[in-house]
Amino acid sequence: MLDAARMRLCPKCKSPTLAPFGAIRGGGDPDAIPPSRCEHCKGVWLPHEAIEAHLPPDASDSAISADPRADALPGFCPRCRGLLARARVESDHPFHLGRCPVCRGVWFDAGEWAAVASTEWLLHLDDLWDPVWRKRVRDHRAENRHLETVQHALGADAYAKVMAAIEALREHPNRSLGLSFIIEELRGP
Repeated sequence: MLDAARMRLCPKCKSPTLAPFGAIRGGGDPDAIPPSRCEHCKGVWLPHEAIEAHLPPDASDSAISADPRADALPGFCPRCRGLLARARVESDHPFHLGRCPVCRGVWFDAGEWAAVASTEWLLHLDDLWDPVWRKRVRDHRAENRHLETVQHALGADAYAKVMAAIEALREHPNRSLGLSFIIEELRGP
């Protein structure tokens, strides 16, 4: 266990239980918080530089499961002391990450680093806080939900035929004629 002088306040526990892990480099910014893990909640703090270098905390993070209540707690940057901005990570079990808007360090509740590091999210972590990118993702999900609703309503066979007709007419120079024909045929007796 580290001495209390090297411990920082955990962003979630708000107690001095955040301890650096791995080799601590000398020099640099004395206020910088190195990659650290809370000894109590097992959450991980990674400064932006460590994330860019894809510095993994350690293999034991994958065995730790997050307390679902931790995701709802606000977090505070251990360096800047400001409130962490939250971003939702979509997965089989969605969760939120917290990032400092000033130093861009990221807080991962227990188990979240392993969930992010094993996916494509690691390469797009900064995008989670980009409103334009997030809108694009929301729009894409809404479109997929719409298509699933239409497929469910029509049934798989009819849906496949409608999609085939759309593809056949999409680039056709007389597609409006084809659409008119389909509408007229559907109105008929």
